[in-house]
Amino acid sequence: MKRRIKYKILGSVIIIVTLSLTACGLLAFGYFYSLLERQTVHDGEIHLQQTEVQMNQLIDDIRKYSANMANDEMIQRFIAKTHYDSIYSELSAYSDVVQQLRKFNVLRDYLDSSAIVRSDGKVFMSSLSFDSYYQEELNKPWFQDAIKPSVKSGFTAPHNSPLSEGKQVISFFIRVNESAGGGILLLNIKQEAFTSILDYLELSFDRYAWVSGGTSFLQNYGFGAEEHAIIFDQASQALPEKVEQKGFYLSKSLQNADWSIITFISRDRFYDSIQTASVYFFVFIAICIVLCFLMFTPIISSMTRPISSMSRAMKQVSLGNYNVQLNFNSGDELMVLKNGFESMTHSIKRQMEEQREQEKWKRRMSAELLFAQINPHFIYNTLNTVVYLSRKRRFEAIESMVESFIGIMQDAVHVGGHDLYTTLAKEKGLIEHYATIQQYRYAGRFELEWDVPEELLEVWIPRSLLQPLVENAIFHGLSEMEGGGLIRIGARREADTLLLAVTDNGIGMDAGVLEGLLRDQDAELIQAASGRGTKNIGIRNIQQRIRYLCGETYGLEMGSANRAGTELVLRLPFTSEHPAL
Repeated sequence: MKRRIKYKILGSVIIIVTLSLTACGLLAFGYFYSLLERQTVHDGEIHLQQTEVQMNQLIDDIRKYSANMANDEMIQRFIAKTHYDSIYSELSAYSDVVQQLRKFNVLRDYLDSSAIVRSDGKVFMSSLSFDSYYQEELNKPWFQDAIKPSVKSGFTAPHNSPLSEGKQVISFFIRVNESAGGGILLLNIKQEAFTSILDYLELSFDRYAWVSGGTSFLQNYGFGAEEHAIIFDQASQALPEKVEQKGFYLSKSLQNADWSIITFISRDRFYDSIQTASVYFFVFIAICIVLCFLMFTPIISSMTRPISSMSRAMKQVSLGNYNVQLNFNSGDELMVLKNGFESMTHSIKRQMEEQREQEKWKRRMSAELLFAQINPHFIYNTLNTVVYLSRKRRFEAIESMVESFIGIMQDAVHVGGHDLYTTLAKEKGLIEHYATIQQYRYAGRFELEWDVPEELLEVWIPRSLLQPLVENAIFHGLSEMEGGGLIRIGARREADTLLLAVTDNGIGMDAGVLEGLLRDQDAELIQAASGRGTKNIGIRNIQQRIRYLCGETYGLEMGSANRAGTELVLRLPFTSEHPAL
């Protein structure tokens, strides 16, 4: 790195920065006034639009939720039926519908309470109250002015909450079951659910109001009496923006409600910003120009020295010297480059070993991903069988079945870590648990036999290989047999190979079905839909897992014929000690 390059960089940077700041300053100052004004209004419009969206979402949720309540069968029956055999029957029906109303109420935070107004004039509150106060309240203008015959649903004016003294609510009414006499479902919405949304307008606006029907305020923040005519005129005409000498009036009309939101931005808000920003802007330009001359010379020098040092070090690395060290501490991005360069040289030495470890980890994780998860249908069917046995008071059968189910669950939680392998003895215990459960579910359909020499029980094999094969034998081979089914599991050693065979005397499968199972077509979908197995493992997955863990020379062999049974043979390495992962 030569000095000529250093001064070239320094001169170019200073010229570019100076010209850029000067040009930007002149251009920005010319447009600053109008830009800030429009930006302030635009920000206000965005904030108002966000508030409008939130209010519309709340209104839409209220309407949809009230429609769901109105469609409730219990509520419709209660509204339609006005005559009962006795007072007790009516009170019982009222109690039931109150419970239903309360269930609906707790699912929405904005609901203060709810009520049903039947066609006979009776009012039934969700609080199970027999006070006539609320029935008298419904004769007041807030309710009577809202429920016009042609209006099927809508909001009322604010009024006192029937439950919380001193709090205001806005009721939403919807007519229910008009064909059978009909009635009204009334939802009392906390007014704070709306005002809490509107309160955020204070951040962007000097004043705002929530107007109903263009004639009355639901909430007024800061507007004086002299502005009421402007506000109501803008609300009634649905004008989105109105410019006055003193500022801007912005408004939004809400959907599905005769409501408007009117806001006001004073020109004083951005005049003050313009004056303050102008002073800071000119001071900033002056300071930047001075600092460019004073600071860029040492900065460029400090940048070029580390770059030169790194250039020499890279030449050494290209010659095969990975022990090179960079002796500078710039404290900036170049320091990051230095650390990255040194880290790179060290990483090259470890790269091959890390790659081998990574491949080993991938193989292990791939094997774990092929393990099964407990099928919820199997749990359901097992527990359903337990319930059936309990009704028959077959307690010994229940005890045996639950013990087997616990054994299967314990095996499921051991998957992962160093539990990718298990002994043949433990796998045998798991199969016996599984067969016990299926024998209770399908009594007399099949028997399980073992032909495993004692010396092979401590051999290590991949976990959960036999159970899917037994499951396949039950549901593909023996499912259509009324009885006499036999599943035989055998093991033998051939040199360094362990052969595990699962044989059944079932109906067998033709070549097409065998090929489909090996490709994993339909097998898992059938198991998942029917809930027939504890583990959602396809035949193809067993093949893949064996080859992941044991190598390509091992795997699953299949043989079958129609009405002649099926034999599935696992070819595994003979391992008397826990395999290394």
